Amino acid sequence: MNWQPRPSPQSNDLAVAGLCCSLSSLSLLVIGVPFTVGFSMLLSGPLGIAGVVCGLLGRQKADRGEAAGRGMGQAAFVTGIVSLVLHLVVVIAGIVLIVLAVDWLKDFDLPAPDGPGPNTSQPA
Repeated sequence: MNWQPRPSPQSNDLAVAGLCCSLSSLSLLVIGVPFTVGFSMLLSGPLGIAGVVCGLLGRQKADRGEAAGRGMGQAAFVTGIVSLVLHLVVVIAGIVLIVLAVDWLKDFDLPAPDGPGPNTSQPA
């Protein structure tokens, strides 16, 4: 018998990229939100979307037999979806907190300042 090594399928670069983007998005949300809300929110959403798209394309590529790594594509897709849902929860929670803070501040009766403010000039 003539044994030939079976050719291994190509690596799935889309699945790898999708998993990297999804995990980066999730880590920015988990680690970054308590410390740097603005920067992590700017990057987390687009990275989550990129992770979902690349994961879906990588999974389809594996289903067609063009590459290996269907599980990695699936993991990228699921992790990206989880990241986007958490991103949405953080955005909604931030909006609710801002609305509550503004409403809370309206309850205070702040006195009018005495005299002119620092940027006004008095006529001589």
